[in-house]
Amino acid sequence: MRVGFIGLGNVGSKLAGSLLRNGFDLVVRDLDRSAAAALEAAGAGWIDSPAEMAEDADMVITCLPSPAASAAVMEDDDGILAGLAARAGRGGDGGPPIWAEMSTTDEAEVRRLAGLVAAAGGAAVDCPVSGGCHRAATGNI
Repeated sequence: MRVGFIGLGNVGSKLAGSLLRNGFDLVVRDLDRSAAAALEAAGAGWIDSPAEMAEDADMVITCLPSPAASAAVMEDDDGILAGLAARAGRGGDGGPPIWAEMSTTDEAEVRRLAGLVAAAGGAAVDCPVSGGCHRAATGNI
């Protein structure tokens, strides 16, 4: 399974690192390319846009700081929804791509975006995060 991870801040970088340590084929993205340096050095790949990630990965995880950031990553012209639409247009094997939302956001926004993901042929799951950076670093979140 190829996993994409968008949002490599204080918690996201540690959660992505845990995936990599546990053998997942991981590709990453952040507005700040330098946030990915340690993950890339450990074997993660870099993806240039959320759309490209949604086309390429079986699951895309977002771990972003606000509802506005989540909406932008999902709905911008090069966002996840555009990638899901392109993926659906070319067909393929396996189940639908999965969007896992771990961002700081609210229920109404997650439900709204999940509806857009479903309409684009994907599946959505809300994955609230608690426990802080220290627990994320050890994979105990």
